[in-house]
Amino acid sequence: MKKRIISLLLSSALLVSVLAACGQQGGTSSTSSVSSESSASSQAEDTDNTASTDEIIEIEFFQQQGEEAIQAGYQAIIEDFEKEYPNIKITMNTVPDSLKVLASRIATDDVPPLLTDWPTQSQFKEKVRNGYYMDLSDQEFLSRVNESYLAMSPADDGKYYAMPYARNYMTVFYNIQMFEENNIEIPETYDEFINVCKTFKEAGITPICLPLKDGVGHIFQATTVAWNPGGIETMVEVAEGNGSLVGNAAFEGYAAKMLELLEYGNEDAFGMSGTMMQEAFANGQCAMIIAGSYARGNIILANGDFEFGAFPLPGDTRESTMALTGVNAALCISASASDAEKDAGLKFMEYISRTEVAQKWSDISGEPSIINGTVYNDANCMPMLDFIDETGQVHDWMASTLNSNVVTELYNTVQAFLLDKQPVDEFLKNMDTTIETAMQ
Repeated sequence: MKKRIISLLLSSALLVSVLAACGQQGGTSSTSSVSSESSASSQAEDTDNTASTDEIIEIEFFQQQGEEAIQAGYQAIIEDFEKEYPNIKITMNTVPDSLKVLASRIATDDVPPLLTDWPTQSQFKEKVRNGYYMDLSDQEFLSRVNESYLAMSPADDGKYYAMPYARNYMTVFYNIQMFEENNIEIPETYDEFINVCKTFKEAGITPICLPLKDGVGHIFQATTVAWNPGGIETMVEVAEGNGSLVGNAAFEGYAAKMLELLEYGNEDAFGMSGTMMQEAFANGQCAMIIAGSYARGNIILANGDFEFGAFPLPGDTRESTMALTGVNAALCISASASDAEKDAGLKFMEYISRTEVAQKWSDISGEPSIINGTVYNDANCMPMLDFIDETGQVHDWMASTLNSNVVTELYNTVQAFLLDKQPVDEFLKNMDTTIETAMQ
């Protein structure tokens, strides 16, 4: 049974999105050791901030989000933490293909003692079922997490094995100056969105940059949620052996919209990575991008003077528009960590869950924190969060509902569809085949 679960984890490690929940796509990668320089102002609930001996506890923090701004946020917090806890040294480790690397380490009984993961996803729940993560249910710091997002996070047994730290969303980031100069209003329907694209194209401006070099990834997820409400659930039915996507009107309409989107994208879409897209947008090379909240920090790093906002990727109507959102960064502790490592990990999680610390992390990383008392310091992007919070028209990431292996393989199928501009019927037939094969 353990071999089967490890096999599933290795397969699901290929999933680019989660990433989620996640924000792995398009980020930079590094391995960094950080030292103490600055101090947080508040004290831990555990007032014994120094060890009873002079022993230094060294602990690895396997941090799975590769974006430069997010890494900078964690590094700043680690430096503050080490000032308050001088007997604990944390080494942040961020590597390419983190899910694949983590699955390989799990297979060799080398689970990092402190790490990030995505608690709503099926690959995470597989790890919990196999006993890889420590139960955190009785930790007081969980009470600092926004209740709505904490409620999304329990494992199948109802217990908590991760502390949710941030939420993410997929959105349309837009160049405010370009919109104002061309007298363009924020679109609220798909037709209005396409008209915006037409207006920019006629003005000689690339309407939208698409990063298809690395695959369709998060854009496939965001467009499915926005342009085919209920589409994920339909794919689940197909995966369970019920029905087919061939002849499905909703999927036919979705495929047509994806091909139409390509008409307004950059000519080098299949040669542009996520990082390149963010930089191109920040430097005024296009009017819009479809990206995750994790991209915001990188855009700011690329051009600190750039003014941009965010709005939901529109569906056919305002009422039918759905936003892709979910729990992003969540911290976990390995069940196989030593007692000293577990104690150090719990101290770090308590520290990072303090409101003022979470606020600092949010300000540096650009991510919206879900620690109570924090605010998202970006008025231009707040309309996206307001839409999520006020309408409740949201859907979690695919892998929270659909088998992770299926999601991974569908990325390739959709990529081929866009690259070859296949007939819609052929594309949907390939989708059916992909789902069936991935479920075997």
